[in-house]
Amino acid sequence: MPGKELGQYELLLPIAQGGMATVWAARRKGLRGFQKTVAIKTMLPSLSDDAQFETMFLEEARLASGIHHPNVAEILDLGEQDDTLYIVMEWVDGEALSVIARAANKSGVAIPLRVVLRILSRACLGLHAAHELRDPQNDDQLLGLVHRDVSPQNILVTYDGHVKLVDFGVAKATNRAHNDTTAGQIKGKVPYMSPEQARGERVDRRTDIFAMGIVLYKLTTGEHPFAAENDLLTLKQIISRPALAPRLKNPDFPAELEHVLMTCLEKDPDRRYQTMLELESALESVLAKEPPVTDHDVGAFVRGLLGERNQRRRAALRDTVRTLDERASRPPEVMLIRDSISEFFFTQLPAGQPSNADAPTLRASAASLAQHMLPEAQPHSSPGQETPLGPMEVPATRRRSGTLVAAAALALVTAVGAGLVWL
Repeated sequence: MPGKELGQYELLLPIAQGGMATVWAARRKGLRGFQKTVAIKTMLPSLSDDAQFETMFLEEARLASGIHHPNVAEILDLGEQDDTLYIVMEWVDGEALSVIARAANKSGVAIPLRVVLRILSRACLGLHAAHELRDPQNDDQLLGLVHRDVSPQNILVTYDGHVKLVDFGVAKATNRAHNDTTAGQIKGKVPYMSPEQARGERVDRRTDIFAMGIVLYKLTTGEHPFAAENDLLTLKQIISRPALAPRLKNPDFPAELEHVLMTCLEKDPDRRYQTMLELESALESVLAKEPPVTDHDVGAFVRGLLGERNQRRRAALRDTVRTLDERASRPPEVMLIRDSISEFFFTQLPAGQPSNADAPTLRASAASLAQHMLPEAQPHSSPGQETPLGPMEVPATRRRSGTLVAAAALALVTAVGAGLVWL
């Protein structure tokens, strides 16, 4: 819930939810008013007891945290609190490519070819960095990392035009001695699988190249090359049916781009581009024949299409932060005296005074009294975090400094003690 604290992070707003986790906008709070917006992925509560999903979640953090590239969303931290696992990532102020494509289609606007090529060429560079990740614990050997879930949903584009690859939730290090996929098991989104992935066979970086080819085909032709009535038929199409060459339906489709698409979508991995760097180079060659394009141009297109959506999200974040800050700044209406101090008052009342039937009957020691009188021993609440109440609440209009509270409480205890001695 908004305001819930996970370590040094505070959840603000839910941004997205998938089959494994929820992604939140959050902030890290530090000294002297320092704040930084981050994204936090938390495992769904329904999966908290599933050992396989927990392993996948932890593996995502381990693998993706080693990738440092401008076109890959950075993993900043991994934590666990109250049996909740969470991954902290850099905040990406943008939209998924799938959202951009839907908005363009709904508005009747075609995404300019040069914008598509720019976005996907940057995504290729991010994937190449992932594919080249090495294992420092194994003589810097290649991990053989495969994303296995390359799709428009996992390619983010910021409102400034920068591209970020996300979600390594089903990524696999194929060169490790152990892996989490048993023979015949399929992981990934069905419409963006490669033939070898669909058959449950061994995969490598060329699987991601096939998936990128499907993304490129769909964005440039408006159609999915293998889509069928259901997932099973789509898998069959991916495995057995060749993709239709775009120029057969549209003679004006660029011939060089068609060659790039058909190379990506070869059924035999040996006939595809062998690295993402090769594919990026081929896309740049096509892009060179288009009008010049920069990140600024990409950002301008996204802002023109989805600027209002961005403003609504920013306003929601500002309102949430303001509400949480106001809640945190309010003085508490009660000052709690708990545990041993409460025990002292309830068990040492003079005769004739009302007593609490549920009060503890044990007397507090002097050491425990001193411990609970110190200001740092008093309970502190934070937005979204419930502080358990002790058996006694003493109304107070304002919390004074720690020294003043301790002094007043100590004086009160001394007075009561003197009265008991006098009695």
